[in-house]
Amino acid sequence: MHTTADQHVIAQHGVAQHGVAAIAVDGVGVELGGRRVLSDIALTVAPGETVALLGPNGAGKTTLVDCLEGFRRPDQGTVRVMGQDPWRAPRSWRERIGVILQDTRLDADLSVAEFAQMTALWYSEPQPVDAMLDRVGMLALRHQKVHRLSGGERRRLDLTLAMIGSPELLFLDEPTTGLDPSAKRDIWGLISDLAGDGVSVLLTSHDLQEVEHLADRIVILRGGEVSCAGTAEQIRDETAGGTTISFVTGSAETAVNTLGAHREAETGRFILATEDVSQSVVQLNRSLGEDLVDVQVSSPTFEDAYLRLLRADAHASC
Repeated sequence: MHTTADQHVIAQHGVAQHGVAAIAVDGVGVELGGRRVLSDIALTVAPGETVALLGPNGAGKTTLVDCLEGFRRPDQGTVRVMGQDPWRAPRSWRERIGVILQDTRLDADLSVAEFAQMTALWYSEPQPVDAMLDRVGMLALRHQKVHRLSGGERRRLDLTLAMIGSPELLFLDEPTTGLDPSAKRDIWGLISDLAGDGVSVLLTSHDLQEVEHLADRIVILRGGEVSCAGTAEQIRDETAGGTTISFVTGSAETAVNTLGAHREAETGRFILATEDVSQSVVQLNRSLGEDLVDVQVSSPTFEDAYLRLLRADAHASC
């Protein structure tokens, strides 16, 4: 879809209107144990923008996020988060960032409110604890012991702790793990509200529906490189192809030579690619009449595009 340089220009367009980028990565490379884990990575996240970072296991996502959070120093290239190098950033910089890890161990013998109050002490200007608990639907559990919370309740507490310092940037790793569909939608709404307030979000998730719902842009890593970037719609349209109409007919010659369809060997059905479903269906009826059977319209999803990209050659891009 876009080259690395194109991706950088697209991202910088948003930044130019809002000021300093929340995240600005340029030419980043990391080598671990003699193996290249990241190579020439470029990534920019604008203020108020939600960007999803996707990729199969081993693609380099965790290593890149470690660089962004200041836990690892890249071997080459530059990383700026909220305008500073995370490796050298002062404590005041960390107050501007919230983090939800994929797996957190909150086994302390403290109540929900006590744990949140303890976390609030790390910040110079924290949000009121009860207000934050109420915002994520945890106020009624403020006296509950943390170690007795369910998985979904712990995830809500994770979000409370990440937001209690009024961060300008959130790193969210599988933020709705363990939540039922209703609770998940509530958290999606909260994250969307934060983005609307100008909070930037870098999201990593295996829930592709979540990614589609929340992300303004998606960056896909494969083999330590950016192989694809764009909106969910762009990636879907350019990777999975457009809408298709499948049908059954005994008039194979008309279907292939007149209509331009191709026949699937496995199913015997004819497949016709189309950009205008209504017009194509009218043409099918005119050409095949009563010899047209079992017409089905199929539009690819973002999941289709993502899986197709992962199955493609290692050097393939969109």
